[in-house]
This record gives sequence, C-alpha cells and structure tokens, in this order.
Amino acid sequence: MSKCHVRELIEVYRHLLKDAVYAFPTLVTEFEKDLTRLLALAERRGLPLFLVDLPAVGKHFDRCLAGGQYNLSGLPLTKRFSGRVVIPKLFRGLYLLVFHESGPLREDLSIEAVLFLRQFFYVAKKMRIDCGSDKVEDEVLKLVATDAELPEPEQFWCASTPSDLSAAHPYHGFGRSTQLRDRAASLSDPKRVRDVSVFLAVLDRVSSIVTTTLGSYDPKQWRFRHGPGAISESVGPTNKYYWSNWADPLEFEFPLADCGFHSFSSWADRCEREGEVLSLEPPSRLVAVPKTYSAPRLIAAEPSEHQWCQQNVWHYFCSRANRTWLREFVRFRDQSLNQSLCTQGSRDGSLATLDLSEASDRVTCHVVGQFFRSNPKLLSALRSSRTRSVGQKLTRNAPAEIRLRKFSTMGSACTFPVESLIFLGVALAAVITTRGLRPTVKTIRGLMGEVAVFGDDIVIPVDSRALFVDSLEVLYFKVNANKSFWTGKFRESCGVDSYDGHTVTPIYWKESYSGKPESLVSVAECANNFTKKWLLNTSSYLTSTLPRGLPWVAMDSGVFGRKTRTQIRNSALTRYNSDLQRDEIRVLSLTVTQTRSPTNDDTALFQYFTERPRPDSNWVHGVAQRPRLRTKTRWVPVESLLSK
Repeated sequence: MSKCHVRELIEVYRHLLKDAVYAFPTLVTEFEKDLTRLLALAERRGLPLFLVDLPAVGKHFDRCLAGGQYNLSGLPLTKRFSGRVVIPKLFRGLYLLVFHESGPLREDLSIEAVLFLRQFFYVAKKMRIDCGSDKVEDEVLKLVATDAELPEPEQFWCASTPSDLSAAHPYHGFGRSTQLRDRAASLSDPKRVRDVSVFLAVLDRVSSIVTTTLGSYDPKQWRFRHGPGAISESVGPTNKYYWSNWADPLEFEFPLADCGFHSFSSWADRCEREGEVLSLEPPSRLVAVPKTYSAPRLIAAEPSEHQWCQQNVWHYFCSRANRTWLREFVRFRDQSLNQSLCTQGSRDGSLATLDLSEASDRVTCHVVGQFFRSNPKLLSALRSSRTRSVGQKLTRNAPAEIRLRKFSTMGSACTFPVESLIFLGVALAAVITTRGLRPTVKTIRGLMGEVAVFGDDIVIPVDSRALFVDSLEVLYFKVNANKSFWTGKFRESCGVDSYDGHTVTPIYWKESYSGKPESLVSVAECANNFTKKWLLNTSSYLTSTLPRGLPWVAMDSGVFGRKTRTQIRNSALTRYNSDLQRDEIRVLSLTVTQTRSPTNDDTALFQYFTERPRPDSNWVHGVAQRPRLRTKTRWVPVESLLSK
C-alpha cells in the first residue's frame, strides 16, 4: 500500500514541477534535477520522505522566513549546496529567489517562489494514512503524562452529592491564588515575577468583565440536543433519547425530570414503569482518529447524558458571545477574524500569531474556577457537566481508566468555548498590563482589531507577546514555538499562512481516489483548489484519476464537479425537458442517505421537540444510522453548471 502511495506522490510532484516551470521558465534545468533527486530519495526513504521529512523542512523554512535568515538545520534533505552556499541542493533554484547564497533574506524575494516551496514541502502533510499502533500508544502515554503534571482539582470539582459539596465556589480571584502566585515566583527574572503578579490582578478584573458580559446562565433558556460525535456507551447506533443513566453531578444543575424528558408525565411514566434511572458516573471513552502520519488525534467520546447537557452550555456560549462585543474578539463558528488579523500582522509586523501545545489537555480546573467565579451559575454547570474520568483500550501500557485532573478532554462540547474565553482573557490582560492601562470595558473594547482568539489560535500585539507567554506558563499552558510567529513577515493562524500580506497557504492532498464517494469528494475538491491557484497540470493529473461522468462546472457555479476556467464543454448525454422547458445534462452527482430505525415509545415525541423539523419536511423519528454518501447519475439543468 505504501508503494502505491509513493508512486502517486511522485506523480503529484512531477506535475507540480511542471506547473513550476510555467511560473519560472528559466529554472527548468533546476526542476529536472529536483525531480531526479526526489525519485532517488523516494526509493530510499519511501513514504516518510513526503509525510515527515518534507514537512519538517517546511517548518524550518517558515522559521527562516520569520527570522530573515536561512540557517543550517541538519534536517534530512537540507544538505548545503557547497561550502560557500548554505542553500540546500533540493529546490535550490527557488531557494535562491527567496534567500541570498549566504543565507540572508532577499529584499526583492519572490512571493511566488515562497508559495511553490511551501507547496512542495506541505502537499502531503495531511495525508490520511494510518500512523500505526506504536504512535497511538505514544500519544496515550503523552496524554497521561501531561495530565499528571497538572494540580489535583479542588473538592468543588469532585463532589458527587450535595452533601459532599463543602464549599459552593472556593475561588477568590487569580491575584489571591496561592497556587498561581507560587508558580509566578518561580520565574527567573524578578521583573518577570513583578509583571506576572500585576497581570494576575488584572486578569481577575478582565475575567469578571468577560464572564458577566455573557450574562446569567439558566439551562431552561438554552437548547438541549445531542452532538454529532460518538458517545461512550456504544460504538453503533443507539437511541440517545432513552436515558439509561443520569449521573448525580448532573442532577445538581440539570434535573432529569426538567432536562431529560419532554414533559413531567413522560418522566413519571418512565419511573413508574421501569423505576428510577441509574445514577452512576461513567467515564468517557478515548478514541484515536487520524490526524497526520506522525501521530493521531485523541478524542473522548462523552456519555450521552453529559453530551446532552454540554450542548446546552455550548448553545449558551455561542448565543451570548455573538450578541455582545465579545464577538469582536472571539467567534466560535467563524475563523475569518483571526485570518484577517493574521494577514494584517504579516504585512505590518504589529501582531503576533501564537499556537499552544496540548491546549485542551492543559486547562486546569483551578484556572476554570478562577476565571468563571463571577458567574457562579455557569461555573456550577461546567462542574456538573464535566466527565471526571476517561477509559481507554488503545494500549495496555496505560491505565484502563484515567481520573482526570484537567477540566475536560477534546470531545466535550464545553472544552472549545471555555479554553477560547480563557485565552481571550489572558491575551486582553497581557495587553492591558504591558501598556499600563486600567482594566475597564472601555479599555477592552479599544483593543478591537488587535486581539483575536479561536480555540488555541491566538492573535496578540507583538509588544505584549513576552508577558502573554510568561502568563500562559504560570497558568500551566505551553506555547508551540514551531507554530508561533512574531518576527519578520510570516504569520499563520486558523488555516491561513501569510507573508507580507500575501496568502501563501499550500494545498493539501489528503487521499487518493479509492472508489468510495468520500474519496471522490476529497480528490475533486483538491483538484479544484489547484485549479483556483492556476496549478493546472497538477489539477489535471488528479482529475484524471477520477471516474468519467463528473461534470465540468464554472468556478463559481456552486455545483459539485470539476472546476474549469475555460469554456464548459461536457460531452455527456443531453436532452430537452419539455415538462420543465429546459436543457438538461446527465452527470455524476452525490447524494446522502440516512435511515432511521423507528422506536416504539414516547422518546419519538421527545426527539421531535428536540430536532424541531420543518412542518413541510419528511421527518422520521427513530435511531439514526450512519449517513451514507452515494454516487448516482441524474439530470440537471445546464444553467446550473454555469456561473451564478
């Protein structure tokens, strides 16, 4: 299988180099040498050449762009051309359009050369290939080790019944936290210690402003629903609207009778017919999903009742943040704010883009408690909906059940909004402290256009970066230095890579066509992206691997097909539909089918009230099966293939 992928990748690079010849015709000889080198390297290194070695060289290239100087790295594929020329042999022609032979960045560097180099480095970075059980085990052990570094949660987070809850909300502010003050005191420089101490006091005020701006939380005002992800109880379809368990901590803020049934009579009937619902505390289930060839992504499938309540809190966060001035700093469903500020920062150098390592695995319960202490009802809901342990069967070298110290795992609907707001508060407090401002709503709103947060992707003014990084370390977080930029003209955030205001984001080829509809969509989308960037040879090659019948469509038609910049000439069967009085063409298209297994109890009514289908829709209740994507040929109007 790997040999097949290597052959396909060689063809992709062969066509990418053809596209490069059109952009740089004087480098045709250099590109021929590059292809020869790649063929020899692929013979020796195989798949890791494209999935590990080239992306690593790409990261080094990005850092050299940001630093304004090409430095020797010792990485594979970066052997210098000669004793006088530090530029690598591979892709030397393009390198010399970006750097001088001795290493300094060229004043007249070619943005197009930067784009092509990054395309060569990263085209296969995100290929969906199994990384192997040993790498899954490494990630599980890493997760366990990271969690062990965090402090134990306070009793507030561990209470199982109301009688166990010794203190309602045992938090008095960041500035009064002995735990955080001790960590701040461990910083080596006395000035850094003083700055972080002031920062903690400012953060206390900023967190109060942010959390009170969200407004009070009442679960009855927000929508309960099930998320799209898997649940811990089952690996197959199951009736999520039938509760087999409702943990005691949930009952604190989300009473089952109020939040788990469509009416009190339904709850009473259930209790009379089958007795009380169990009140156990089940763990979430650790799942490894593909991310890169080097490592998987670990996500926890939450218990269905926790997922149900977490979605209610998620709805609160999204709605309230979007209705206030907070949307000028954090948008939970929109990355465009980070992307635009990323481009601005690359142009004028005023803004830094930072990324964190293991961000969601380092959100401590202590920090969450301090940050949301001014909104006690919300804090209590976060405590109640939190899953306290995670079970795993991915490796025998780690505990089968891990008692969590962190606030929550990836998979919880609360993780993303909670960490986003915490990082926003830290960023705002760092800027206010650095500039000697007063922490007021007016001051915070004056920072619009300088701070933006989307998860662990953060944009912050360069002048506040140092304090921001120190403060994150005090709060148990770690900055990913390889993906954070604050010097030079290179920035990256939320999928946008930018140099001097120009987008240099590469196109990722994630999988080859395997005959499955999902792979058809992926490859067609990748080919279309190459077409948008005028890399037509590469686009044509990928298109040639797809089945016939996929229609040619205009670039902005909005119809699934092969995008083209030239006149559309489909050779497929055409007809005139006299009933609809239009010209039609028979093309290959995609359809999504999903069946439901009907249920025989009143959970169907509960499901109807939850999903709120349109009155004119063909809604069917029951347990939803996995959606299936299918290909089929159908007649579509010719006009739909043209521009809007």
